[in-house]
Formats: sequence, structure tokens, C-alpha cells
Amino acid sequence: MREIVERGYDEGDYMGHFHLREALDERETRFFTELEKHVPVNGKILDLGSGTGIPYDKYLVWRGFQVTGLDISEKHVTRARENVPEATYIKADFSRYDLSTETYDAVISLYSIFHIPREEHQALLKKIYTALKPEGVLLATLGVEDMEMDVNEFIGSTMAWSSYSKTKNIDLVEKAGFRILLLEEEDEEGENHLWILAKRNR
Repeated sequence: MREIVERGYDEGDYMGHFHLREALDERETRFFTELEKHVPVNGKILDLGSGTGIPYDKYLVWRGFQVTGLDISEKHVTRARENVPEATYIKADFSRYDLSTETYDAVISLYSIFHIPREEHQALLKKIYTALKPEGVLLATLGVEDMEMDVNEFIGSTMAWSSYSKTKNIDLVEKAGFRILLLEEEDEEGENHLWILAKRNR
């Protein structure tokens, strides 16, 4: 699955289809505004599946946060470094990256967790929990459809997804030790995802 995802983003035209804008939309603004209430000035934020860095990392850097991004696509990492030179980008599979060497005030993972096998989602959420400082927050988008793996054409290449239902995903987040602060389902123009902002319990 990881090979499909990496090749799909390296060969596909993601940048020609998504996140061409630098400003956040209404829903994103709502979630990021709430996230900022829980992150100190100049706080450290880790972006798992950072893509091209636009619009999320650029916004966070503009707001004064220290951003580190991990992405499996070499093409995306190269473009992110151009788009957001103030941030730090690492070419890596975030689900297998050692997160224990540093702690963060927040972790974001938008449109990325469902690109790894769903059987690994719980372990990843627990790893994120341990990478956060006490009172740290997670902002993530998860799936709402129960599917072991779906492989389909996407942005001119082949892509793979794996997710649980909305109810199951909420349960996974809470079982990982988080308290949900904000929850909203996105269902617009074929985009069907669950936005979750959650805070680490001490």
C-alpha cells in the first residue's frame, strides 16, 4: 500500500488539483483557530503527511509556529521546501518514523492517515499521543467509510486508501488517550472526511 501511495503522489498531479490556494477555507479556519488556542507562542508543530506545505504549513509559519513536516513523496517534499522555506521538511514514511526523539505542542495530519493500512491507525494515534507534550493537541482528518483498502485512479495515477467508519475512528482517537474538542464531517464535492481536533489527556 505504501508503494502505491508514494508512487501515486510522485507520478500524479496533486499540485494541479488540490491546495492551490494559500488561504484557509471556512472549516479550516475554524479548526486552526481553535488549535491555536492550545499551542503556545512559537510552539512546535509536527505535520504528518505535509504534502506541498500549502496551505496549512504556510499558515502556521505565518502565525509564528515552528513547523516540521514529514512526507513520503520526494516531489512533495521538494515543493514544500520551496513553498515554505521557514519550515523543516523530511522525506519519510511518517507512520514508521521515530517520533520519540522530540515532543511537540501539536501534531496535524490532514488527508494522510487513511493512506496507511487501517490496522495500524490505532498504533499511530498512540505514537502521536506520546510525541505530544502534556496538554498537546492533535488535528487530523480521518475517513468515514469502512473499507479495508480501496485502490483507484486519482490525480492521474493510482492511489490507495484504508479507513474505518466514523464511529470507529472516534473510538480510536479516544482510546489513544485524547479528549475530542471539535468534530465535524466534511461532505463536499466528493470529499467525505472526518475532521477531529483532540487534546491529549494528562
